[in-house]
Amino acid sequence: MAVVRTRPAAMGTARPVPRRVAALKLGRLGNHIGYAVRIAQLAVFEDVNALLAPQGATTARFSVLCLVRDNPGVNQTVLADALRTETSRMVLLIDELERRGWLVRLASTMDRRARAIYLTAEGRRKLKILERLVARHERAMIRRLRGGDKATLLRMLRNLAKSL
Repeated sequence: MAVVRTRPAAMGTARPVPRRVAALKLGRLGNHIGYAVRIAQLAVFEDVNALLAPQGATTARFSVLCLVRDNPGVNQTVLADALRTETSRMVLLIDELERRGWLVRLASTMDRRARAIYLTAEGRRKLKILERLVARHERAMIRRLRGGDKATLLRMLRNLAKSL
């Protein structure tokens, strides 16, 4: 099958878009904000996941590590809510991060039924590496925006994320 690259190779090693999709006429769909946001999100996640994979990380693992660092003792239900994912998926993700030695679950001092989640020393070390990789990727993305205004883009996306 012939393929066409839609993103520069410098942005990562995300899989190319098959020619049959690249040649597809989007018509009115191409003018819908939701479609454009979704396709951009997929492209960014593919690139970031390709960049993080050699470190044993994904965008989901990176997100959890960031939230746990900034909210020591958080529980997995709150994490699931923050990342808008199912609690059962978050349990599996936390299990994996714990197996890797990047975080630990301890008995909560507030609720004996809950587990408080903390980064380990290895988790903090790994997160520093991942943050450097993600920052490099973000700089490459910002260069592709007219004017390179990251603050404006983030403000607009946060406005879209607010409940209508």
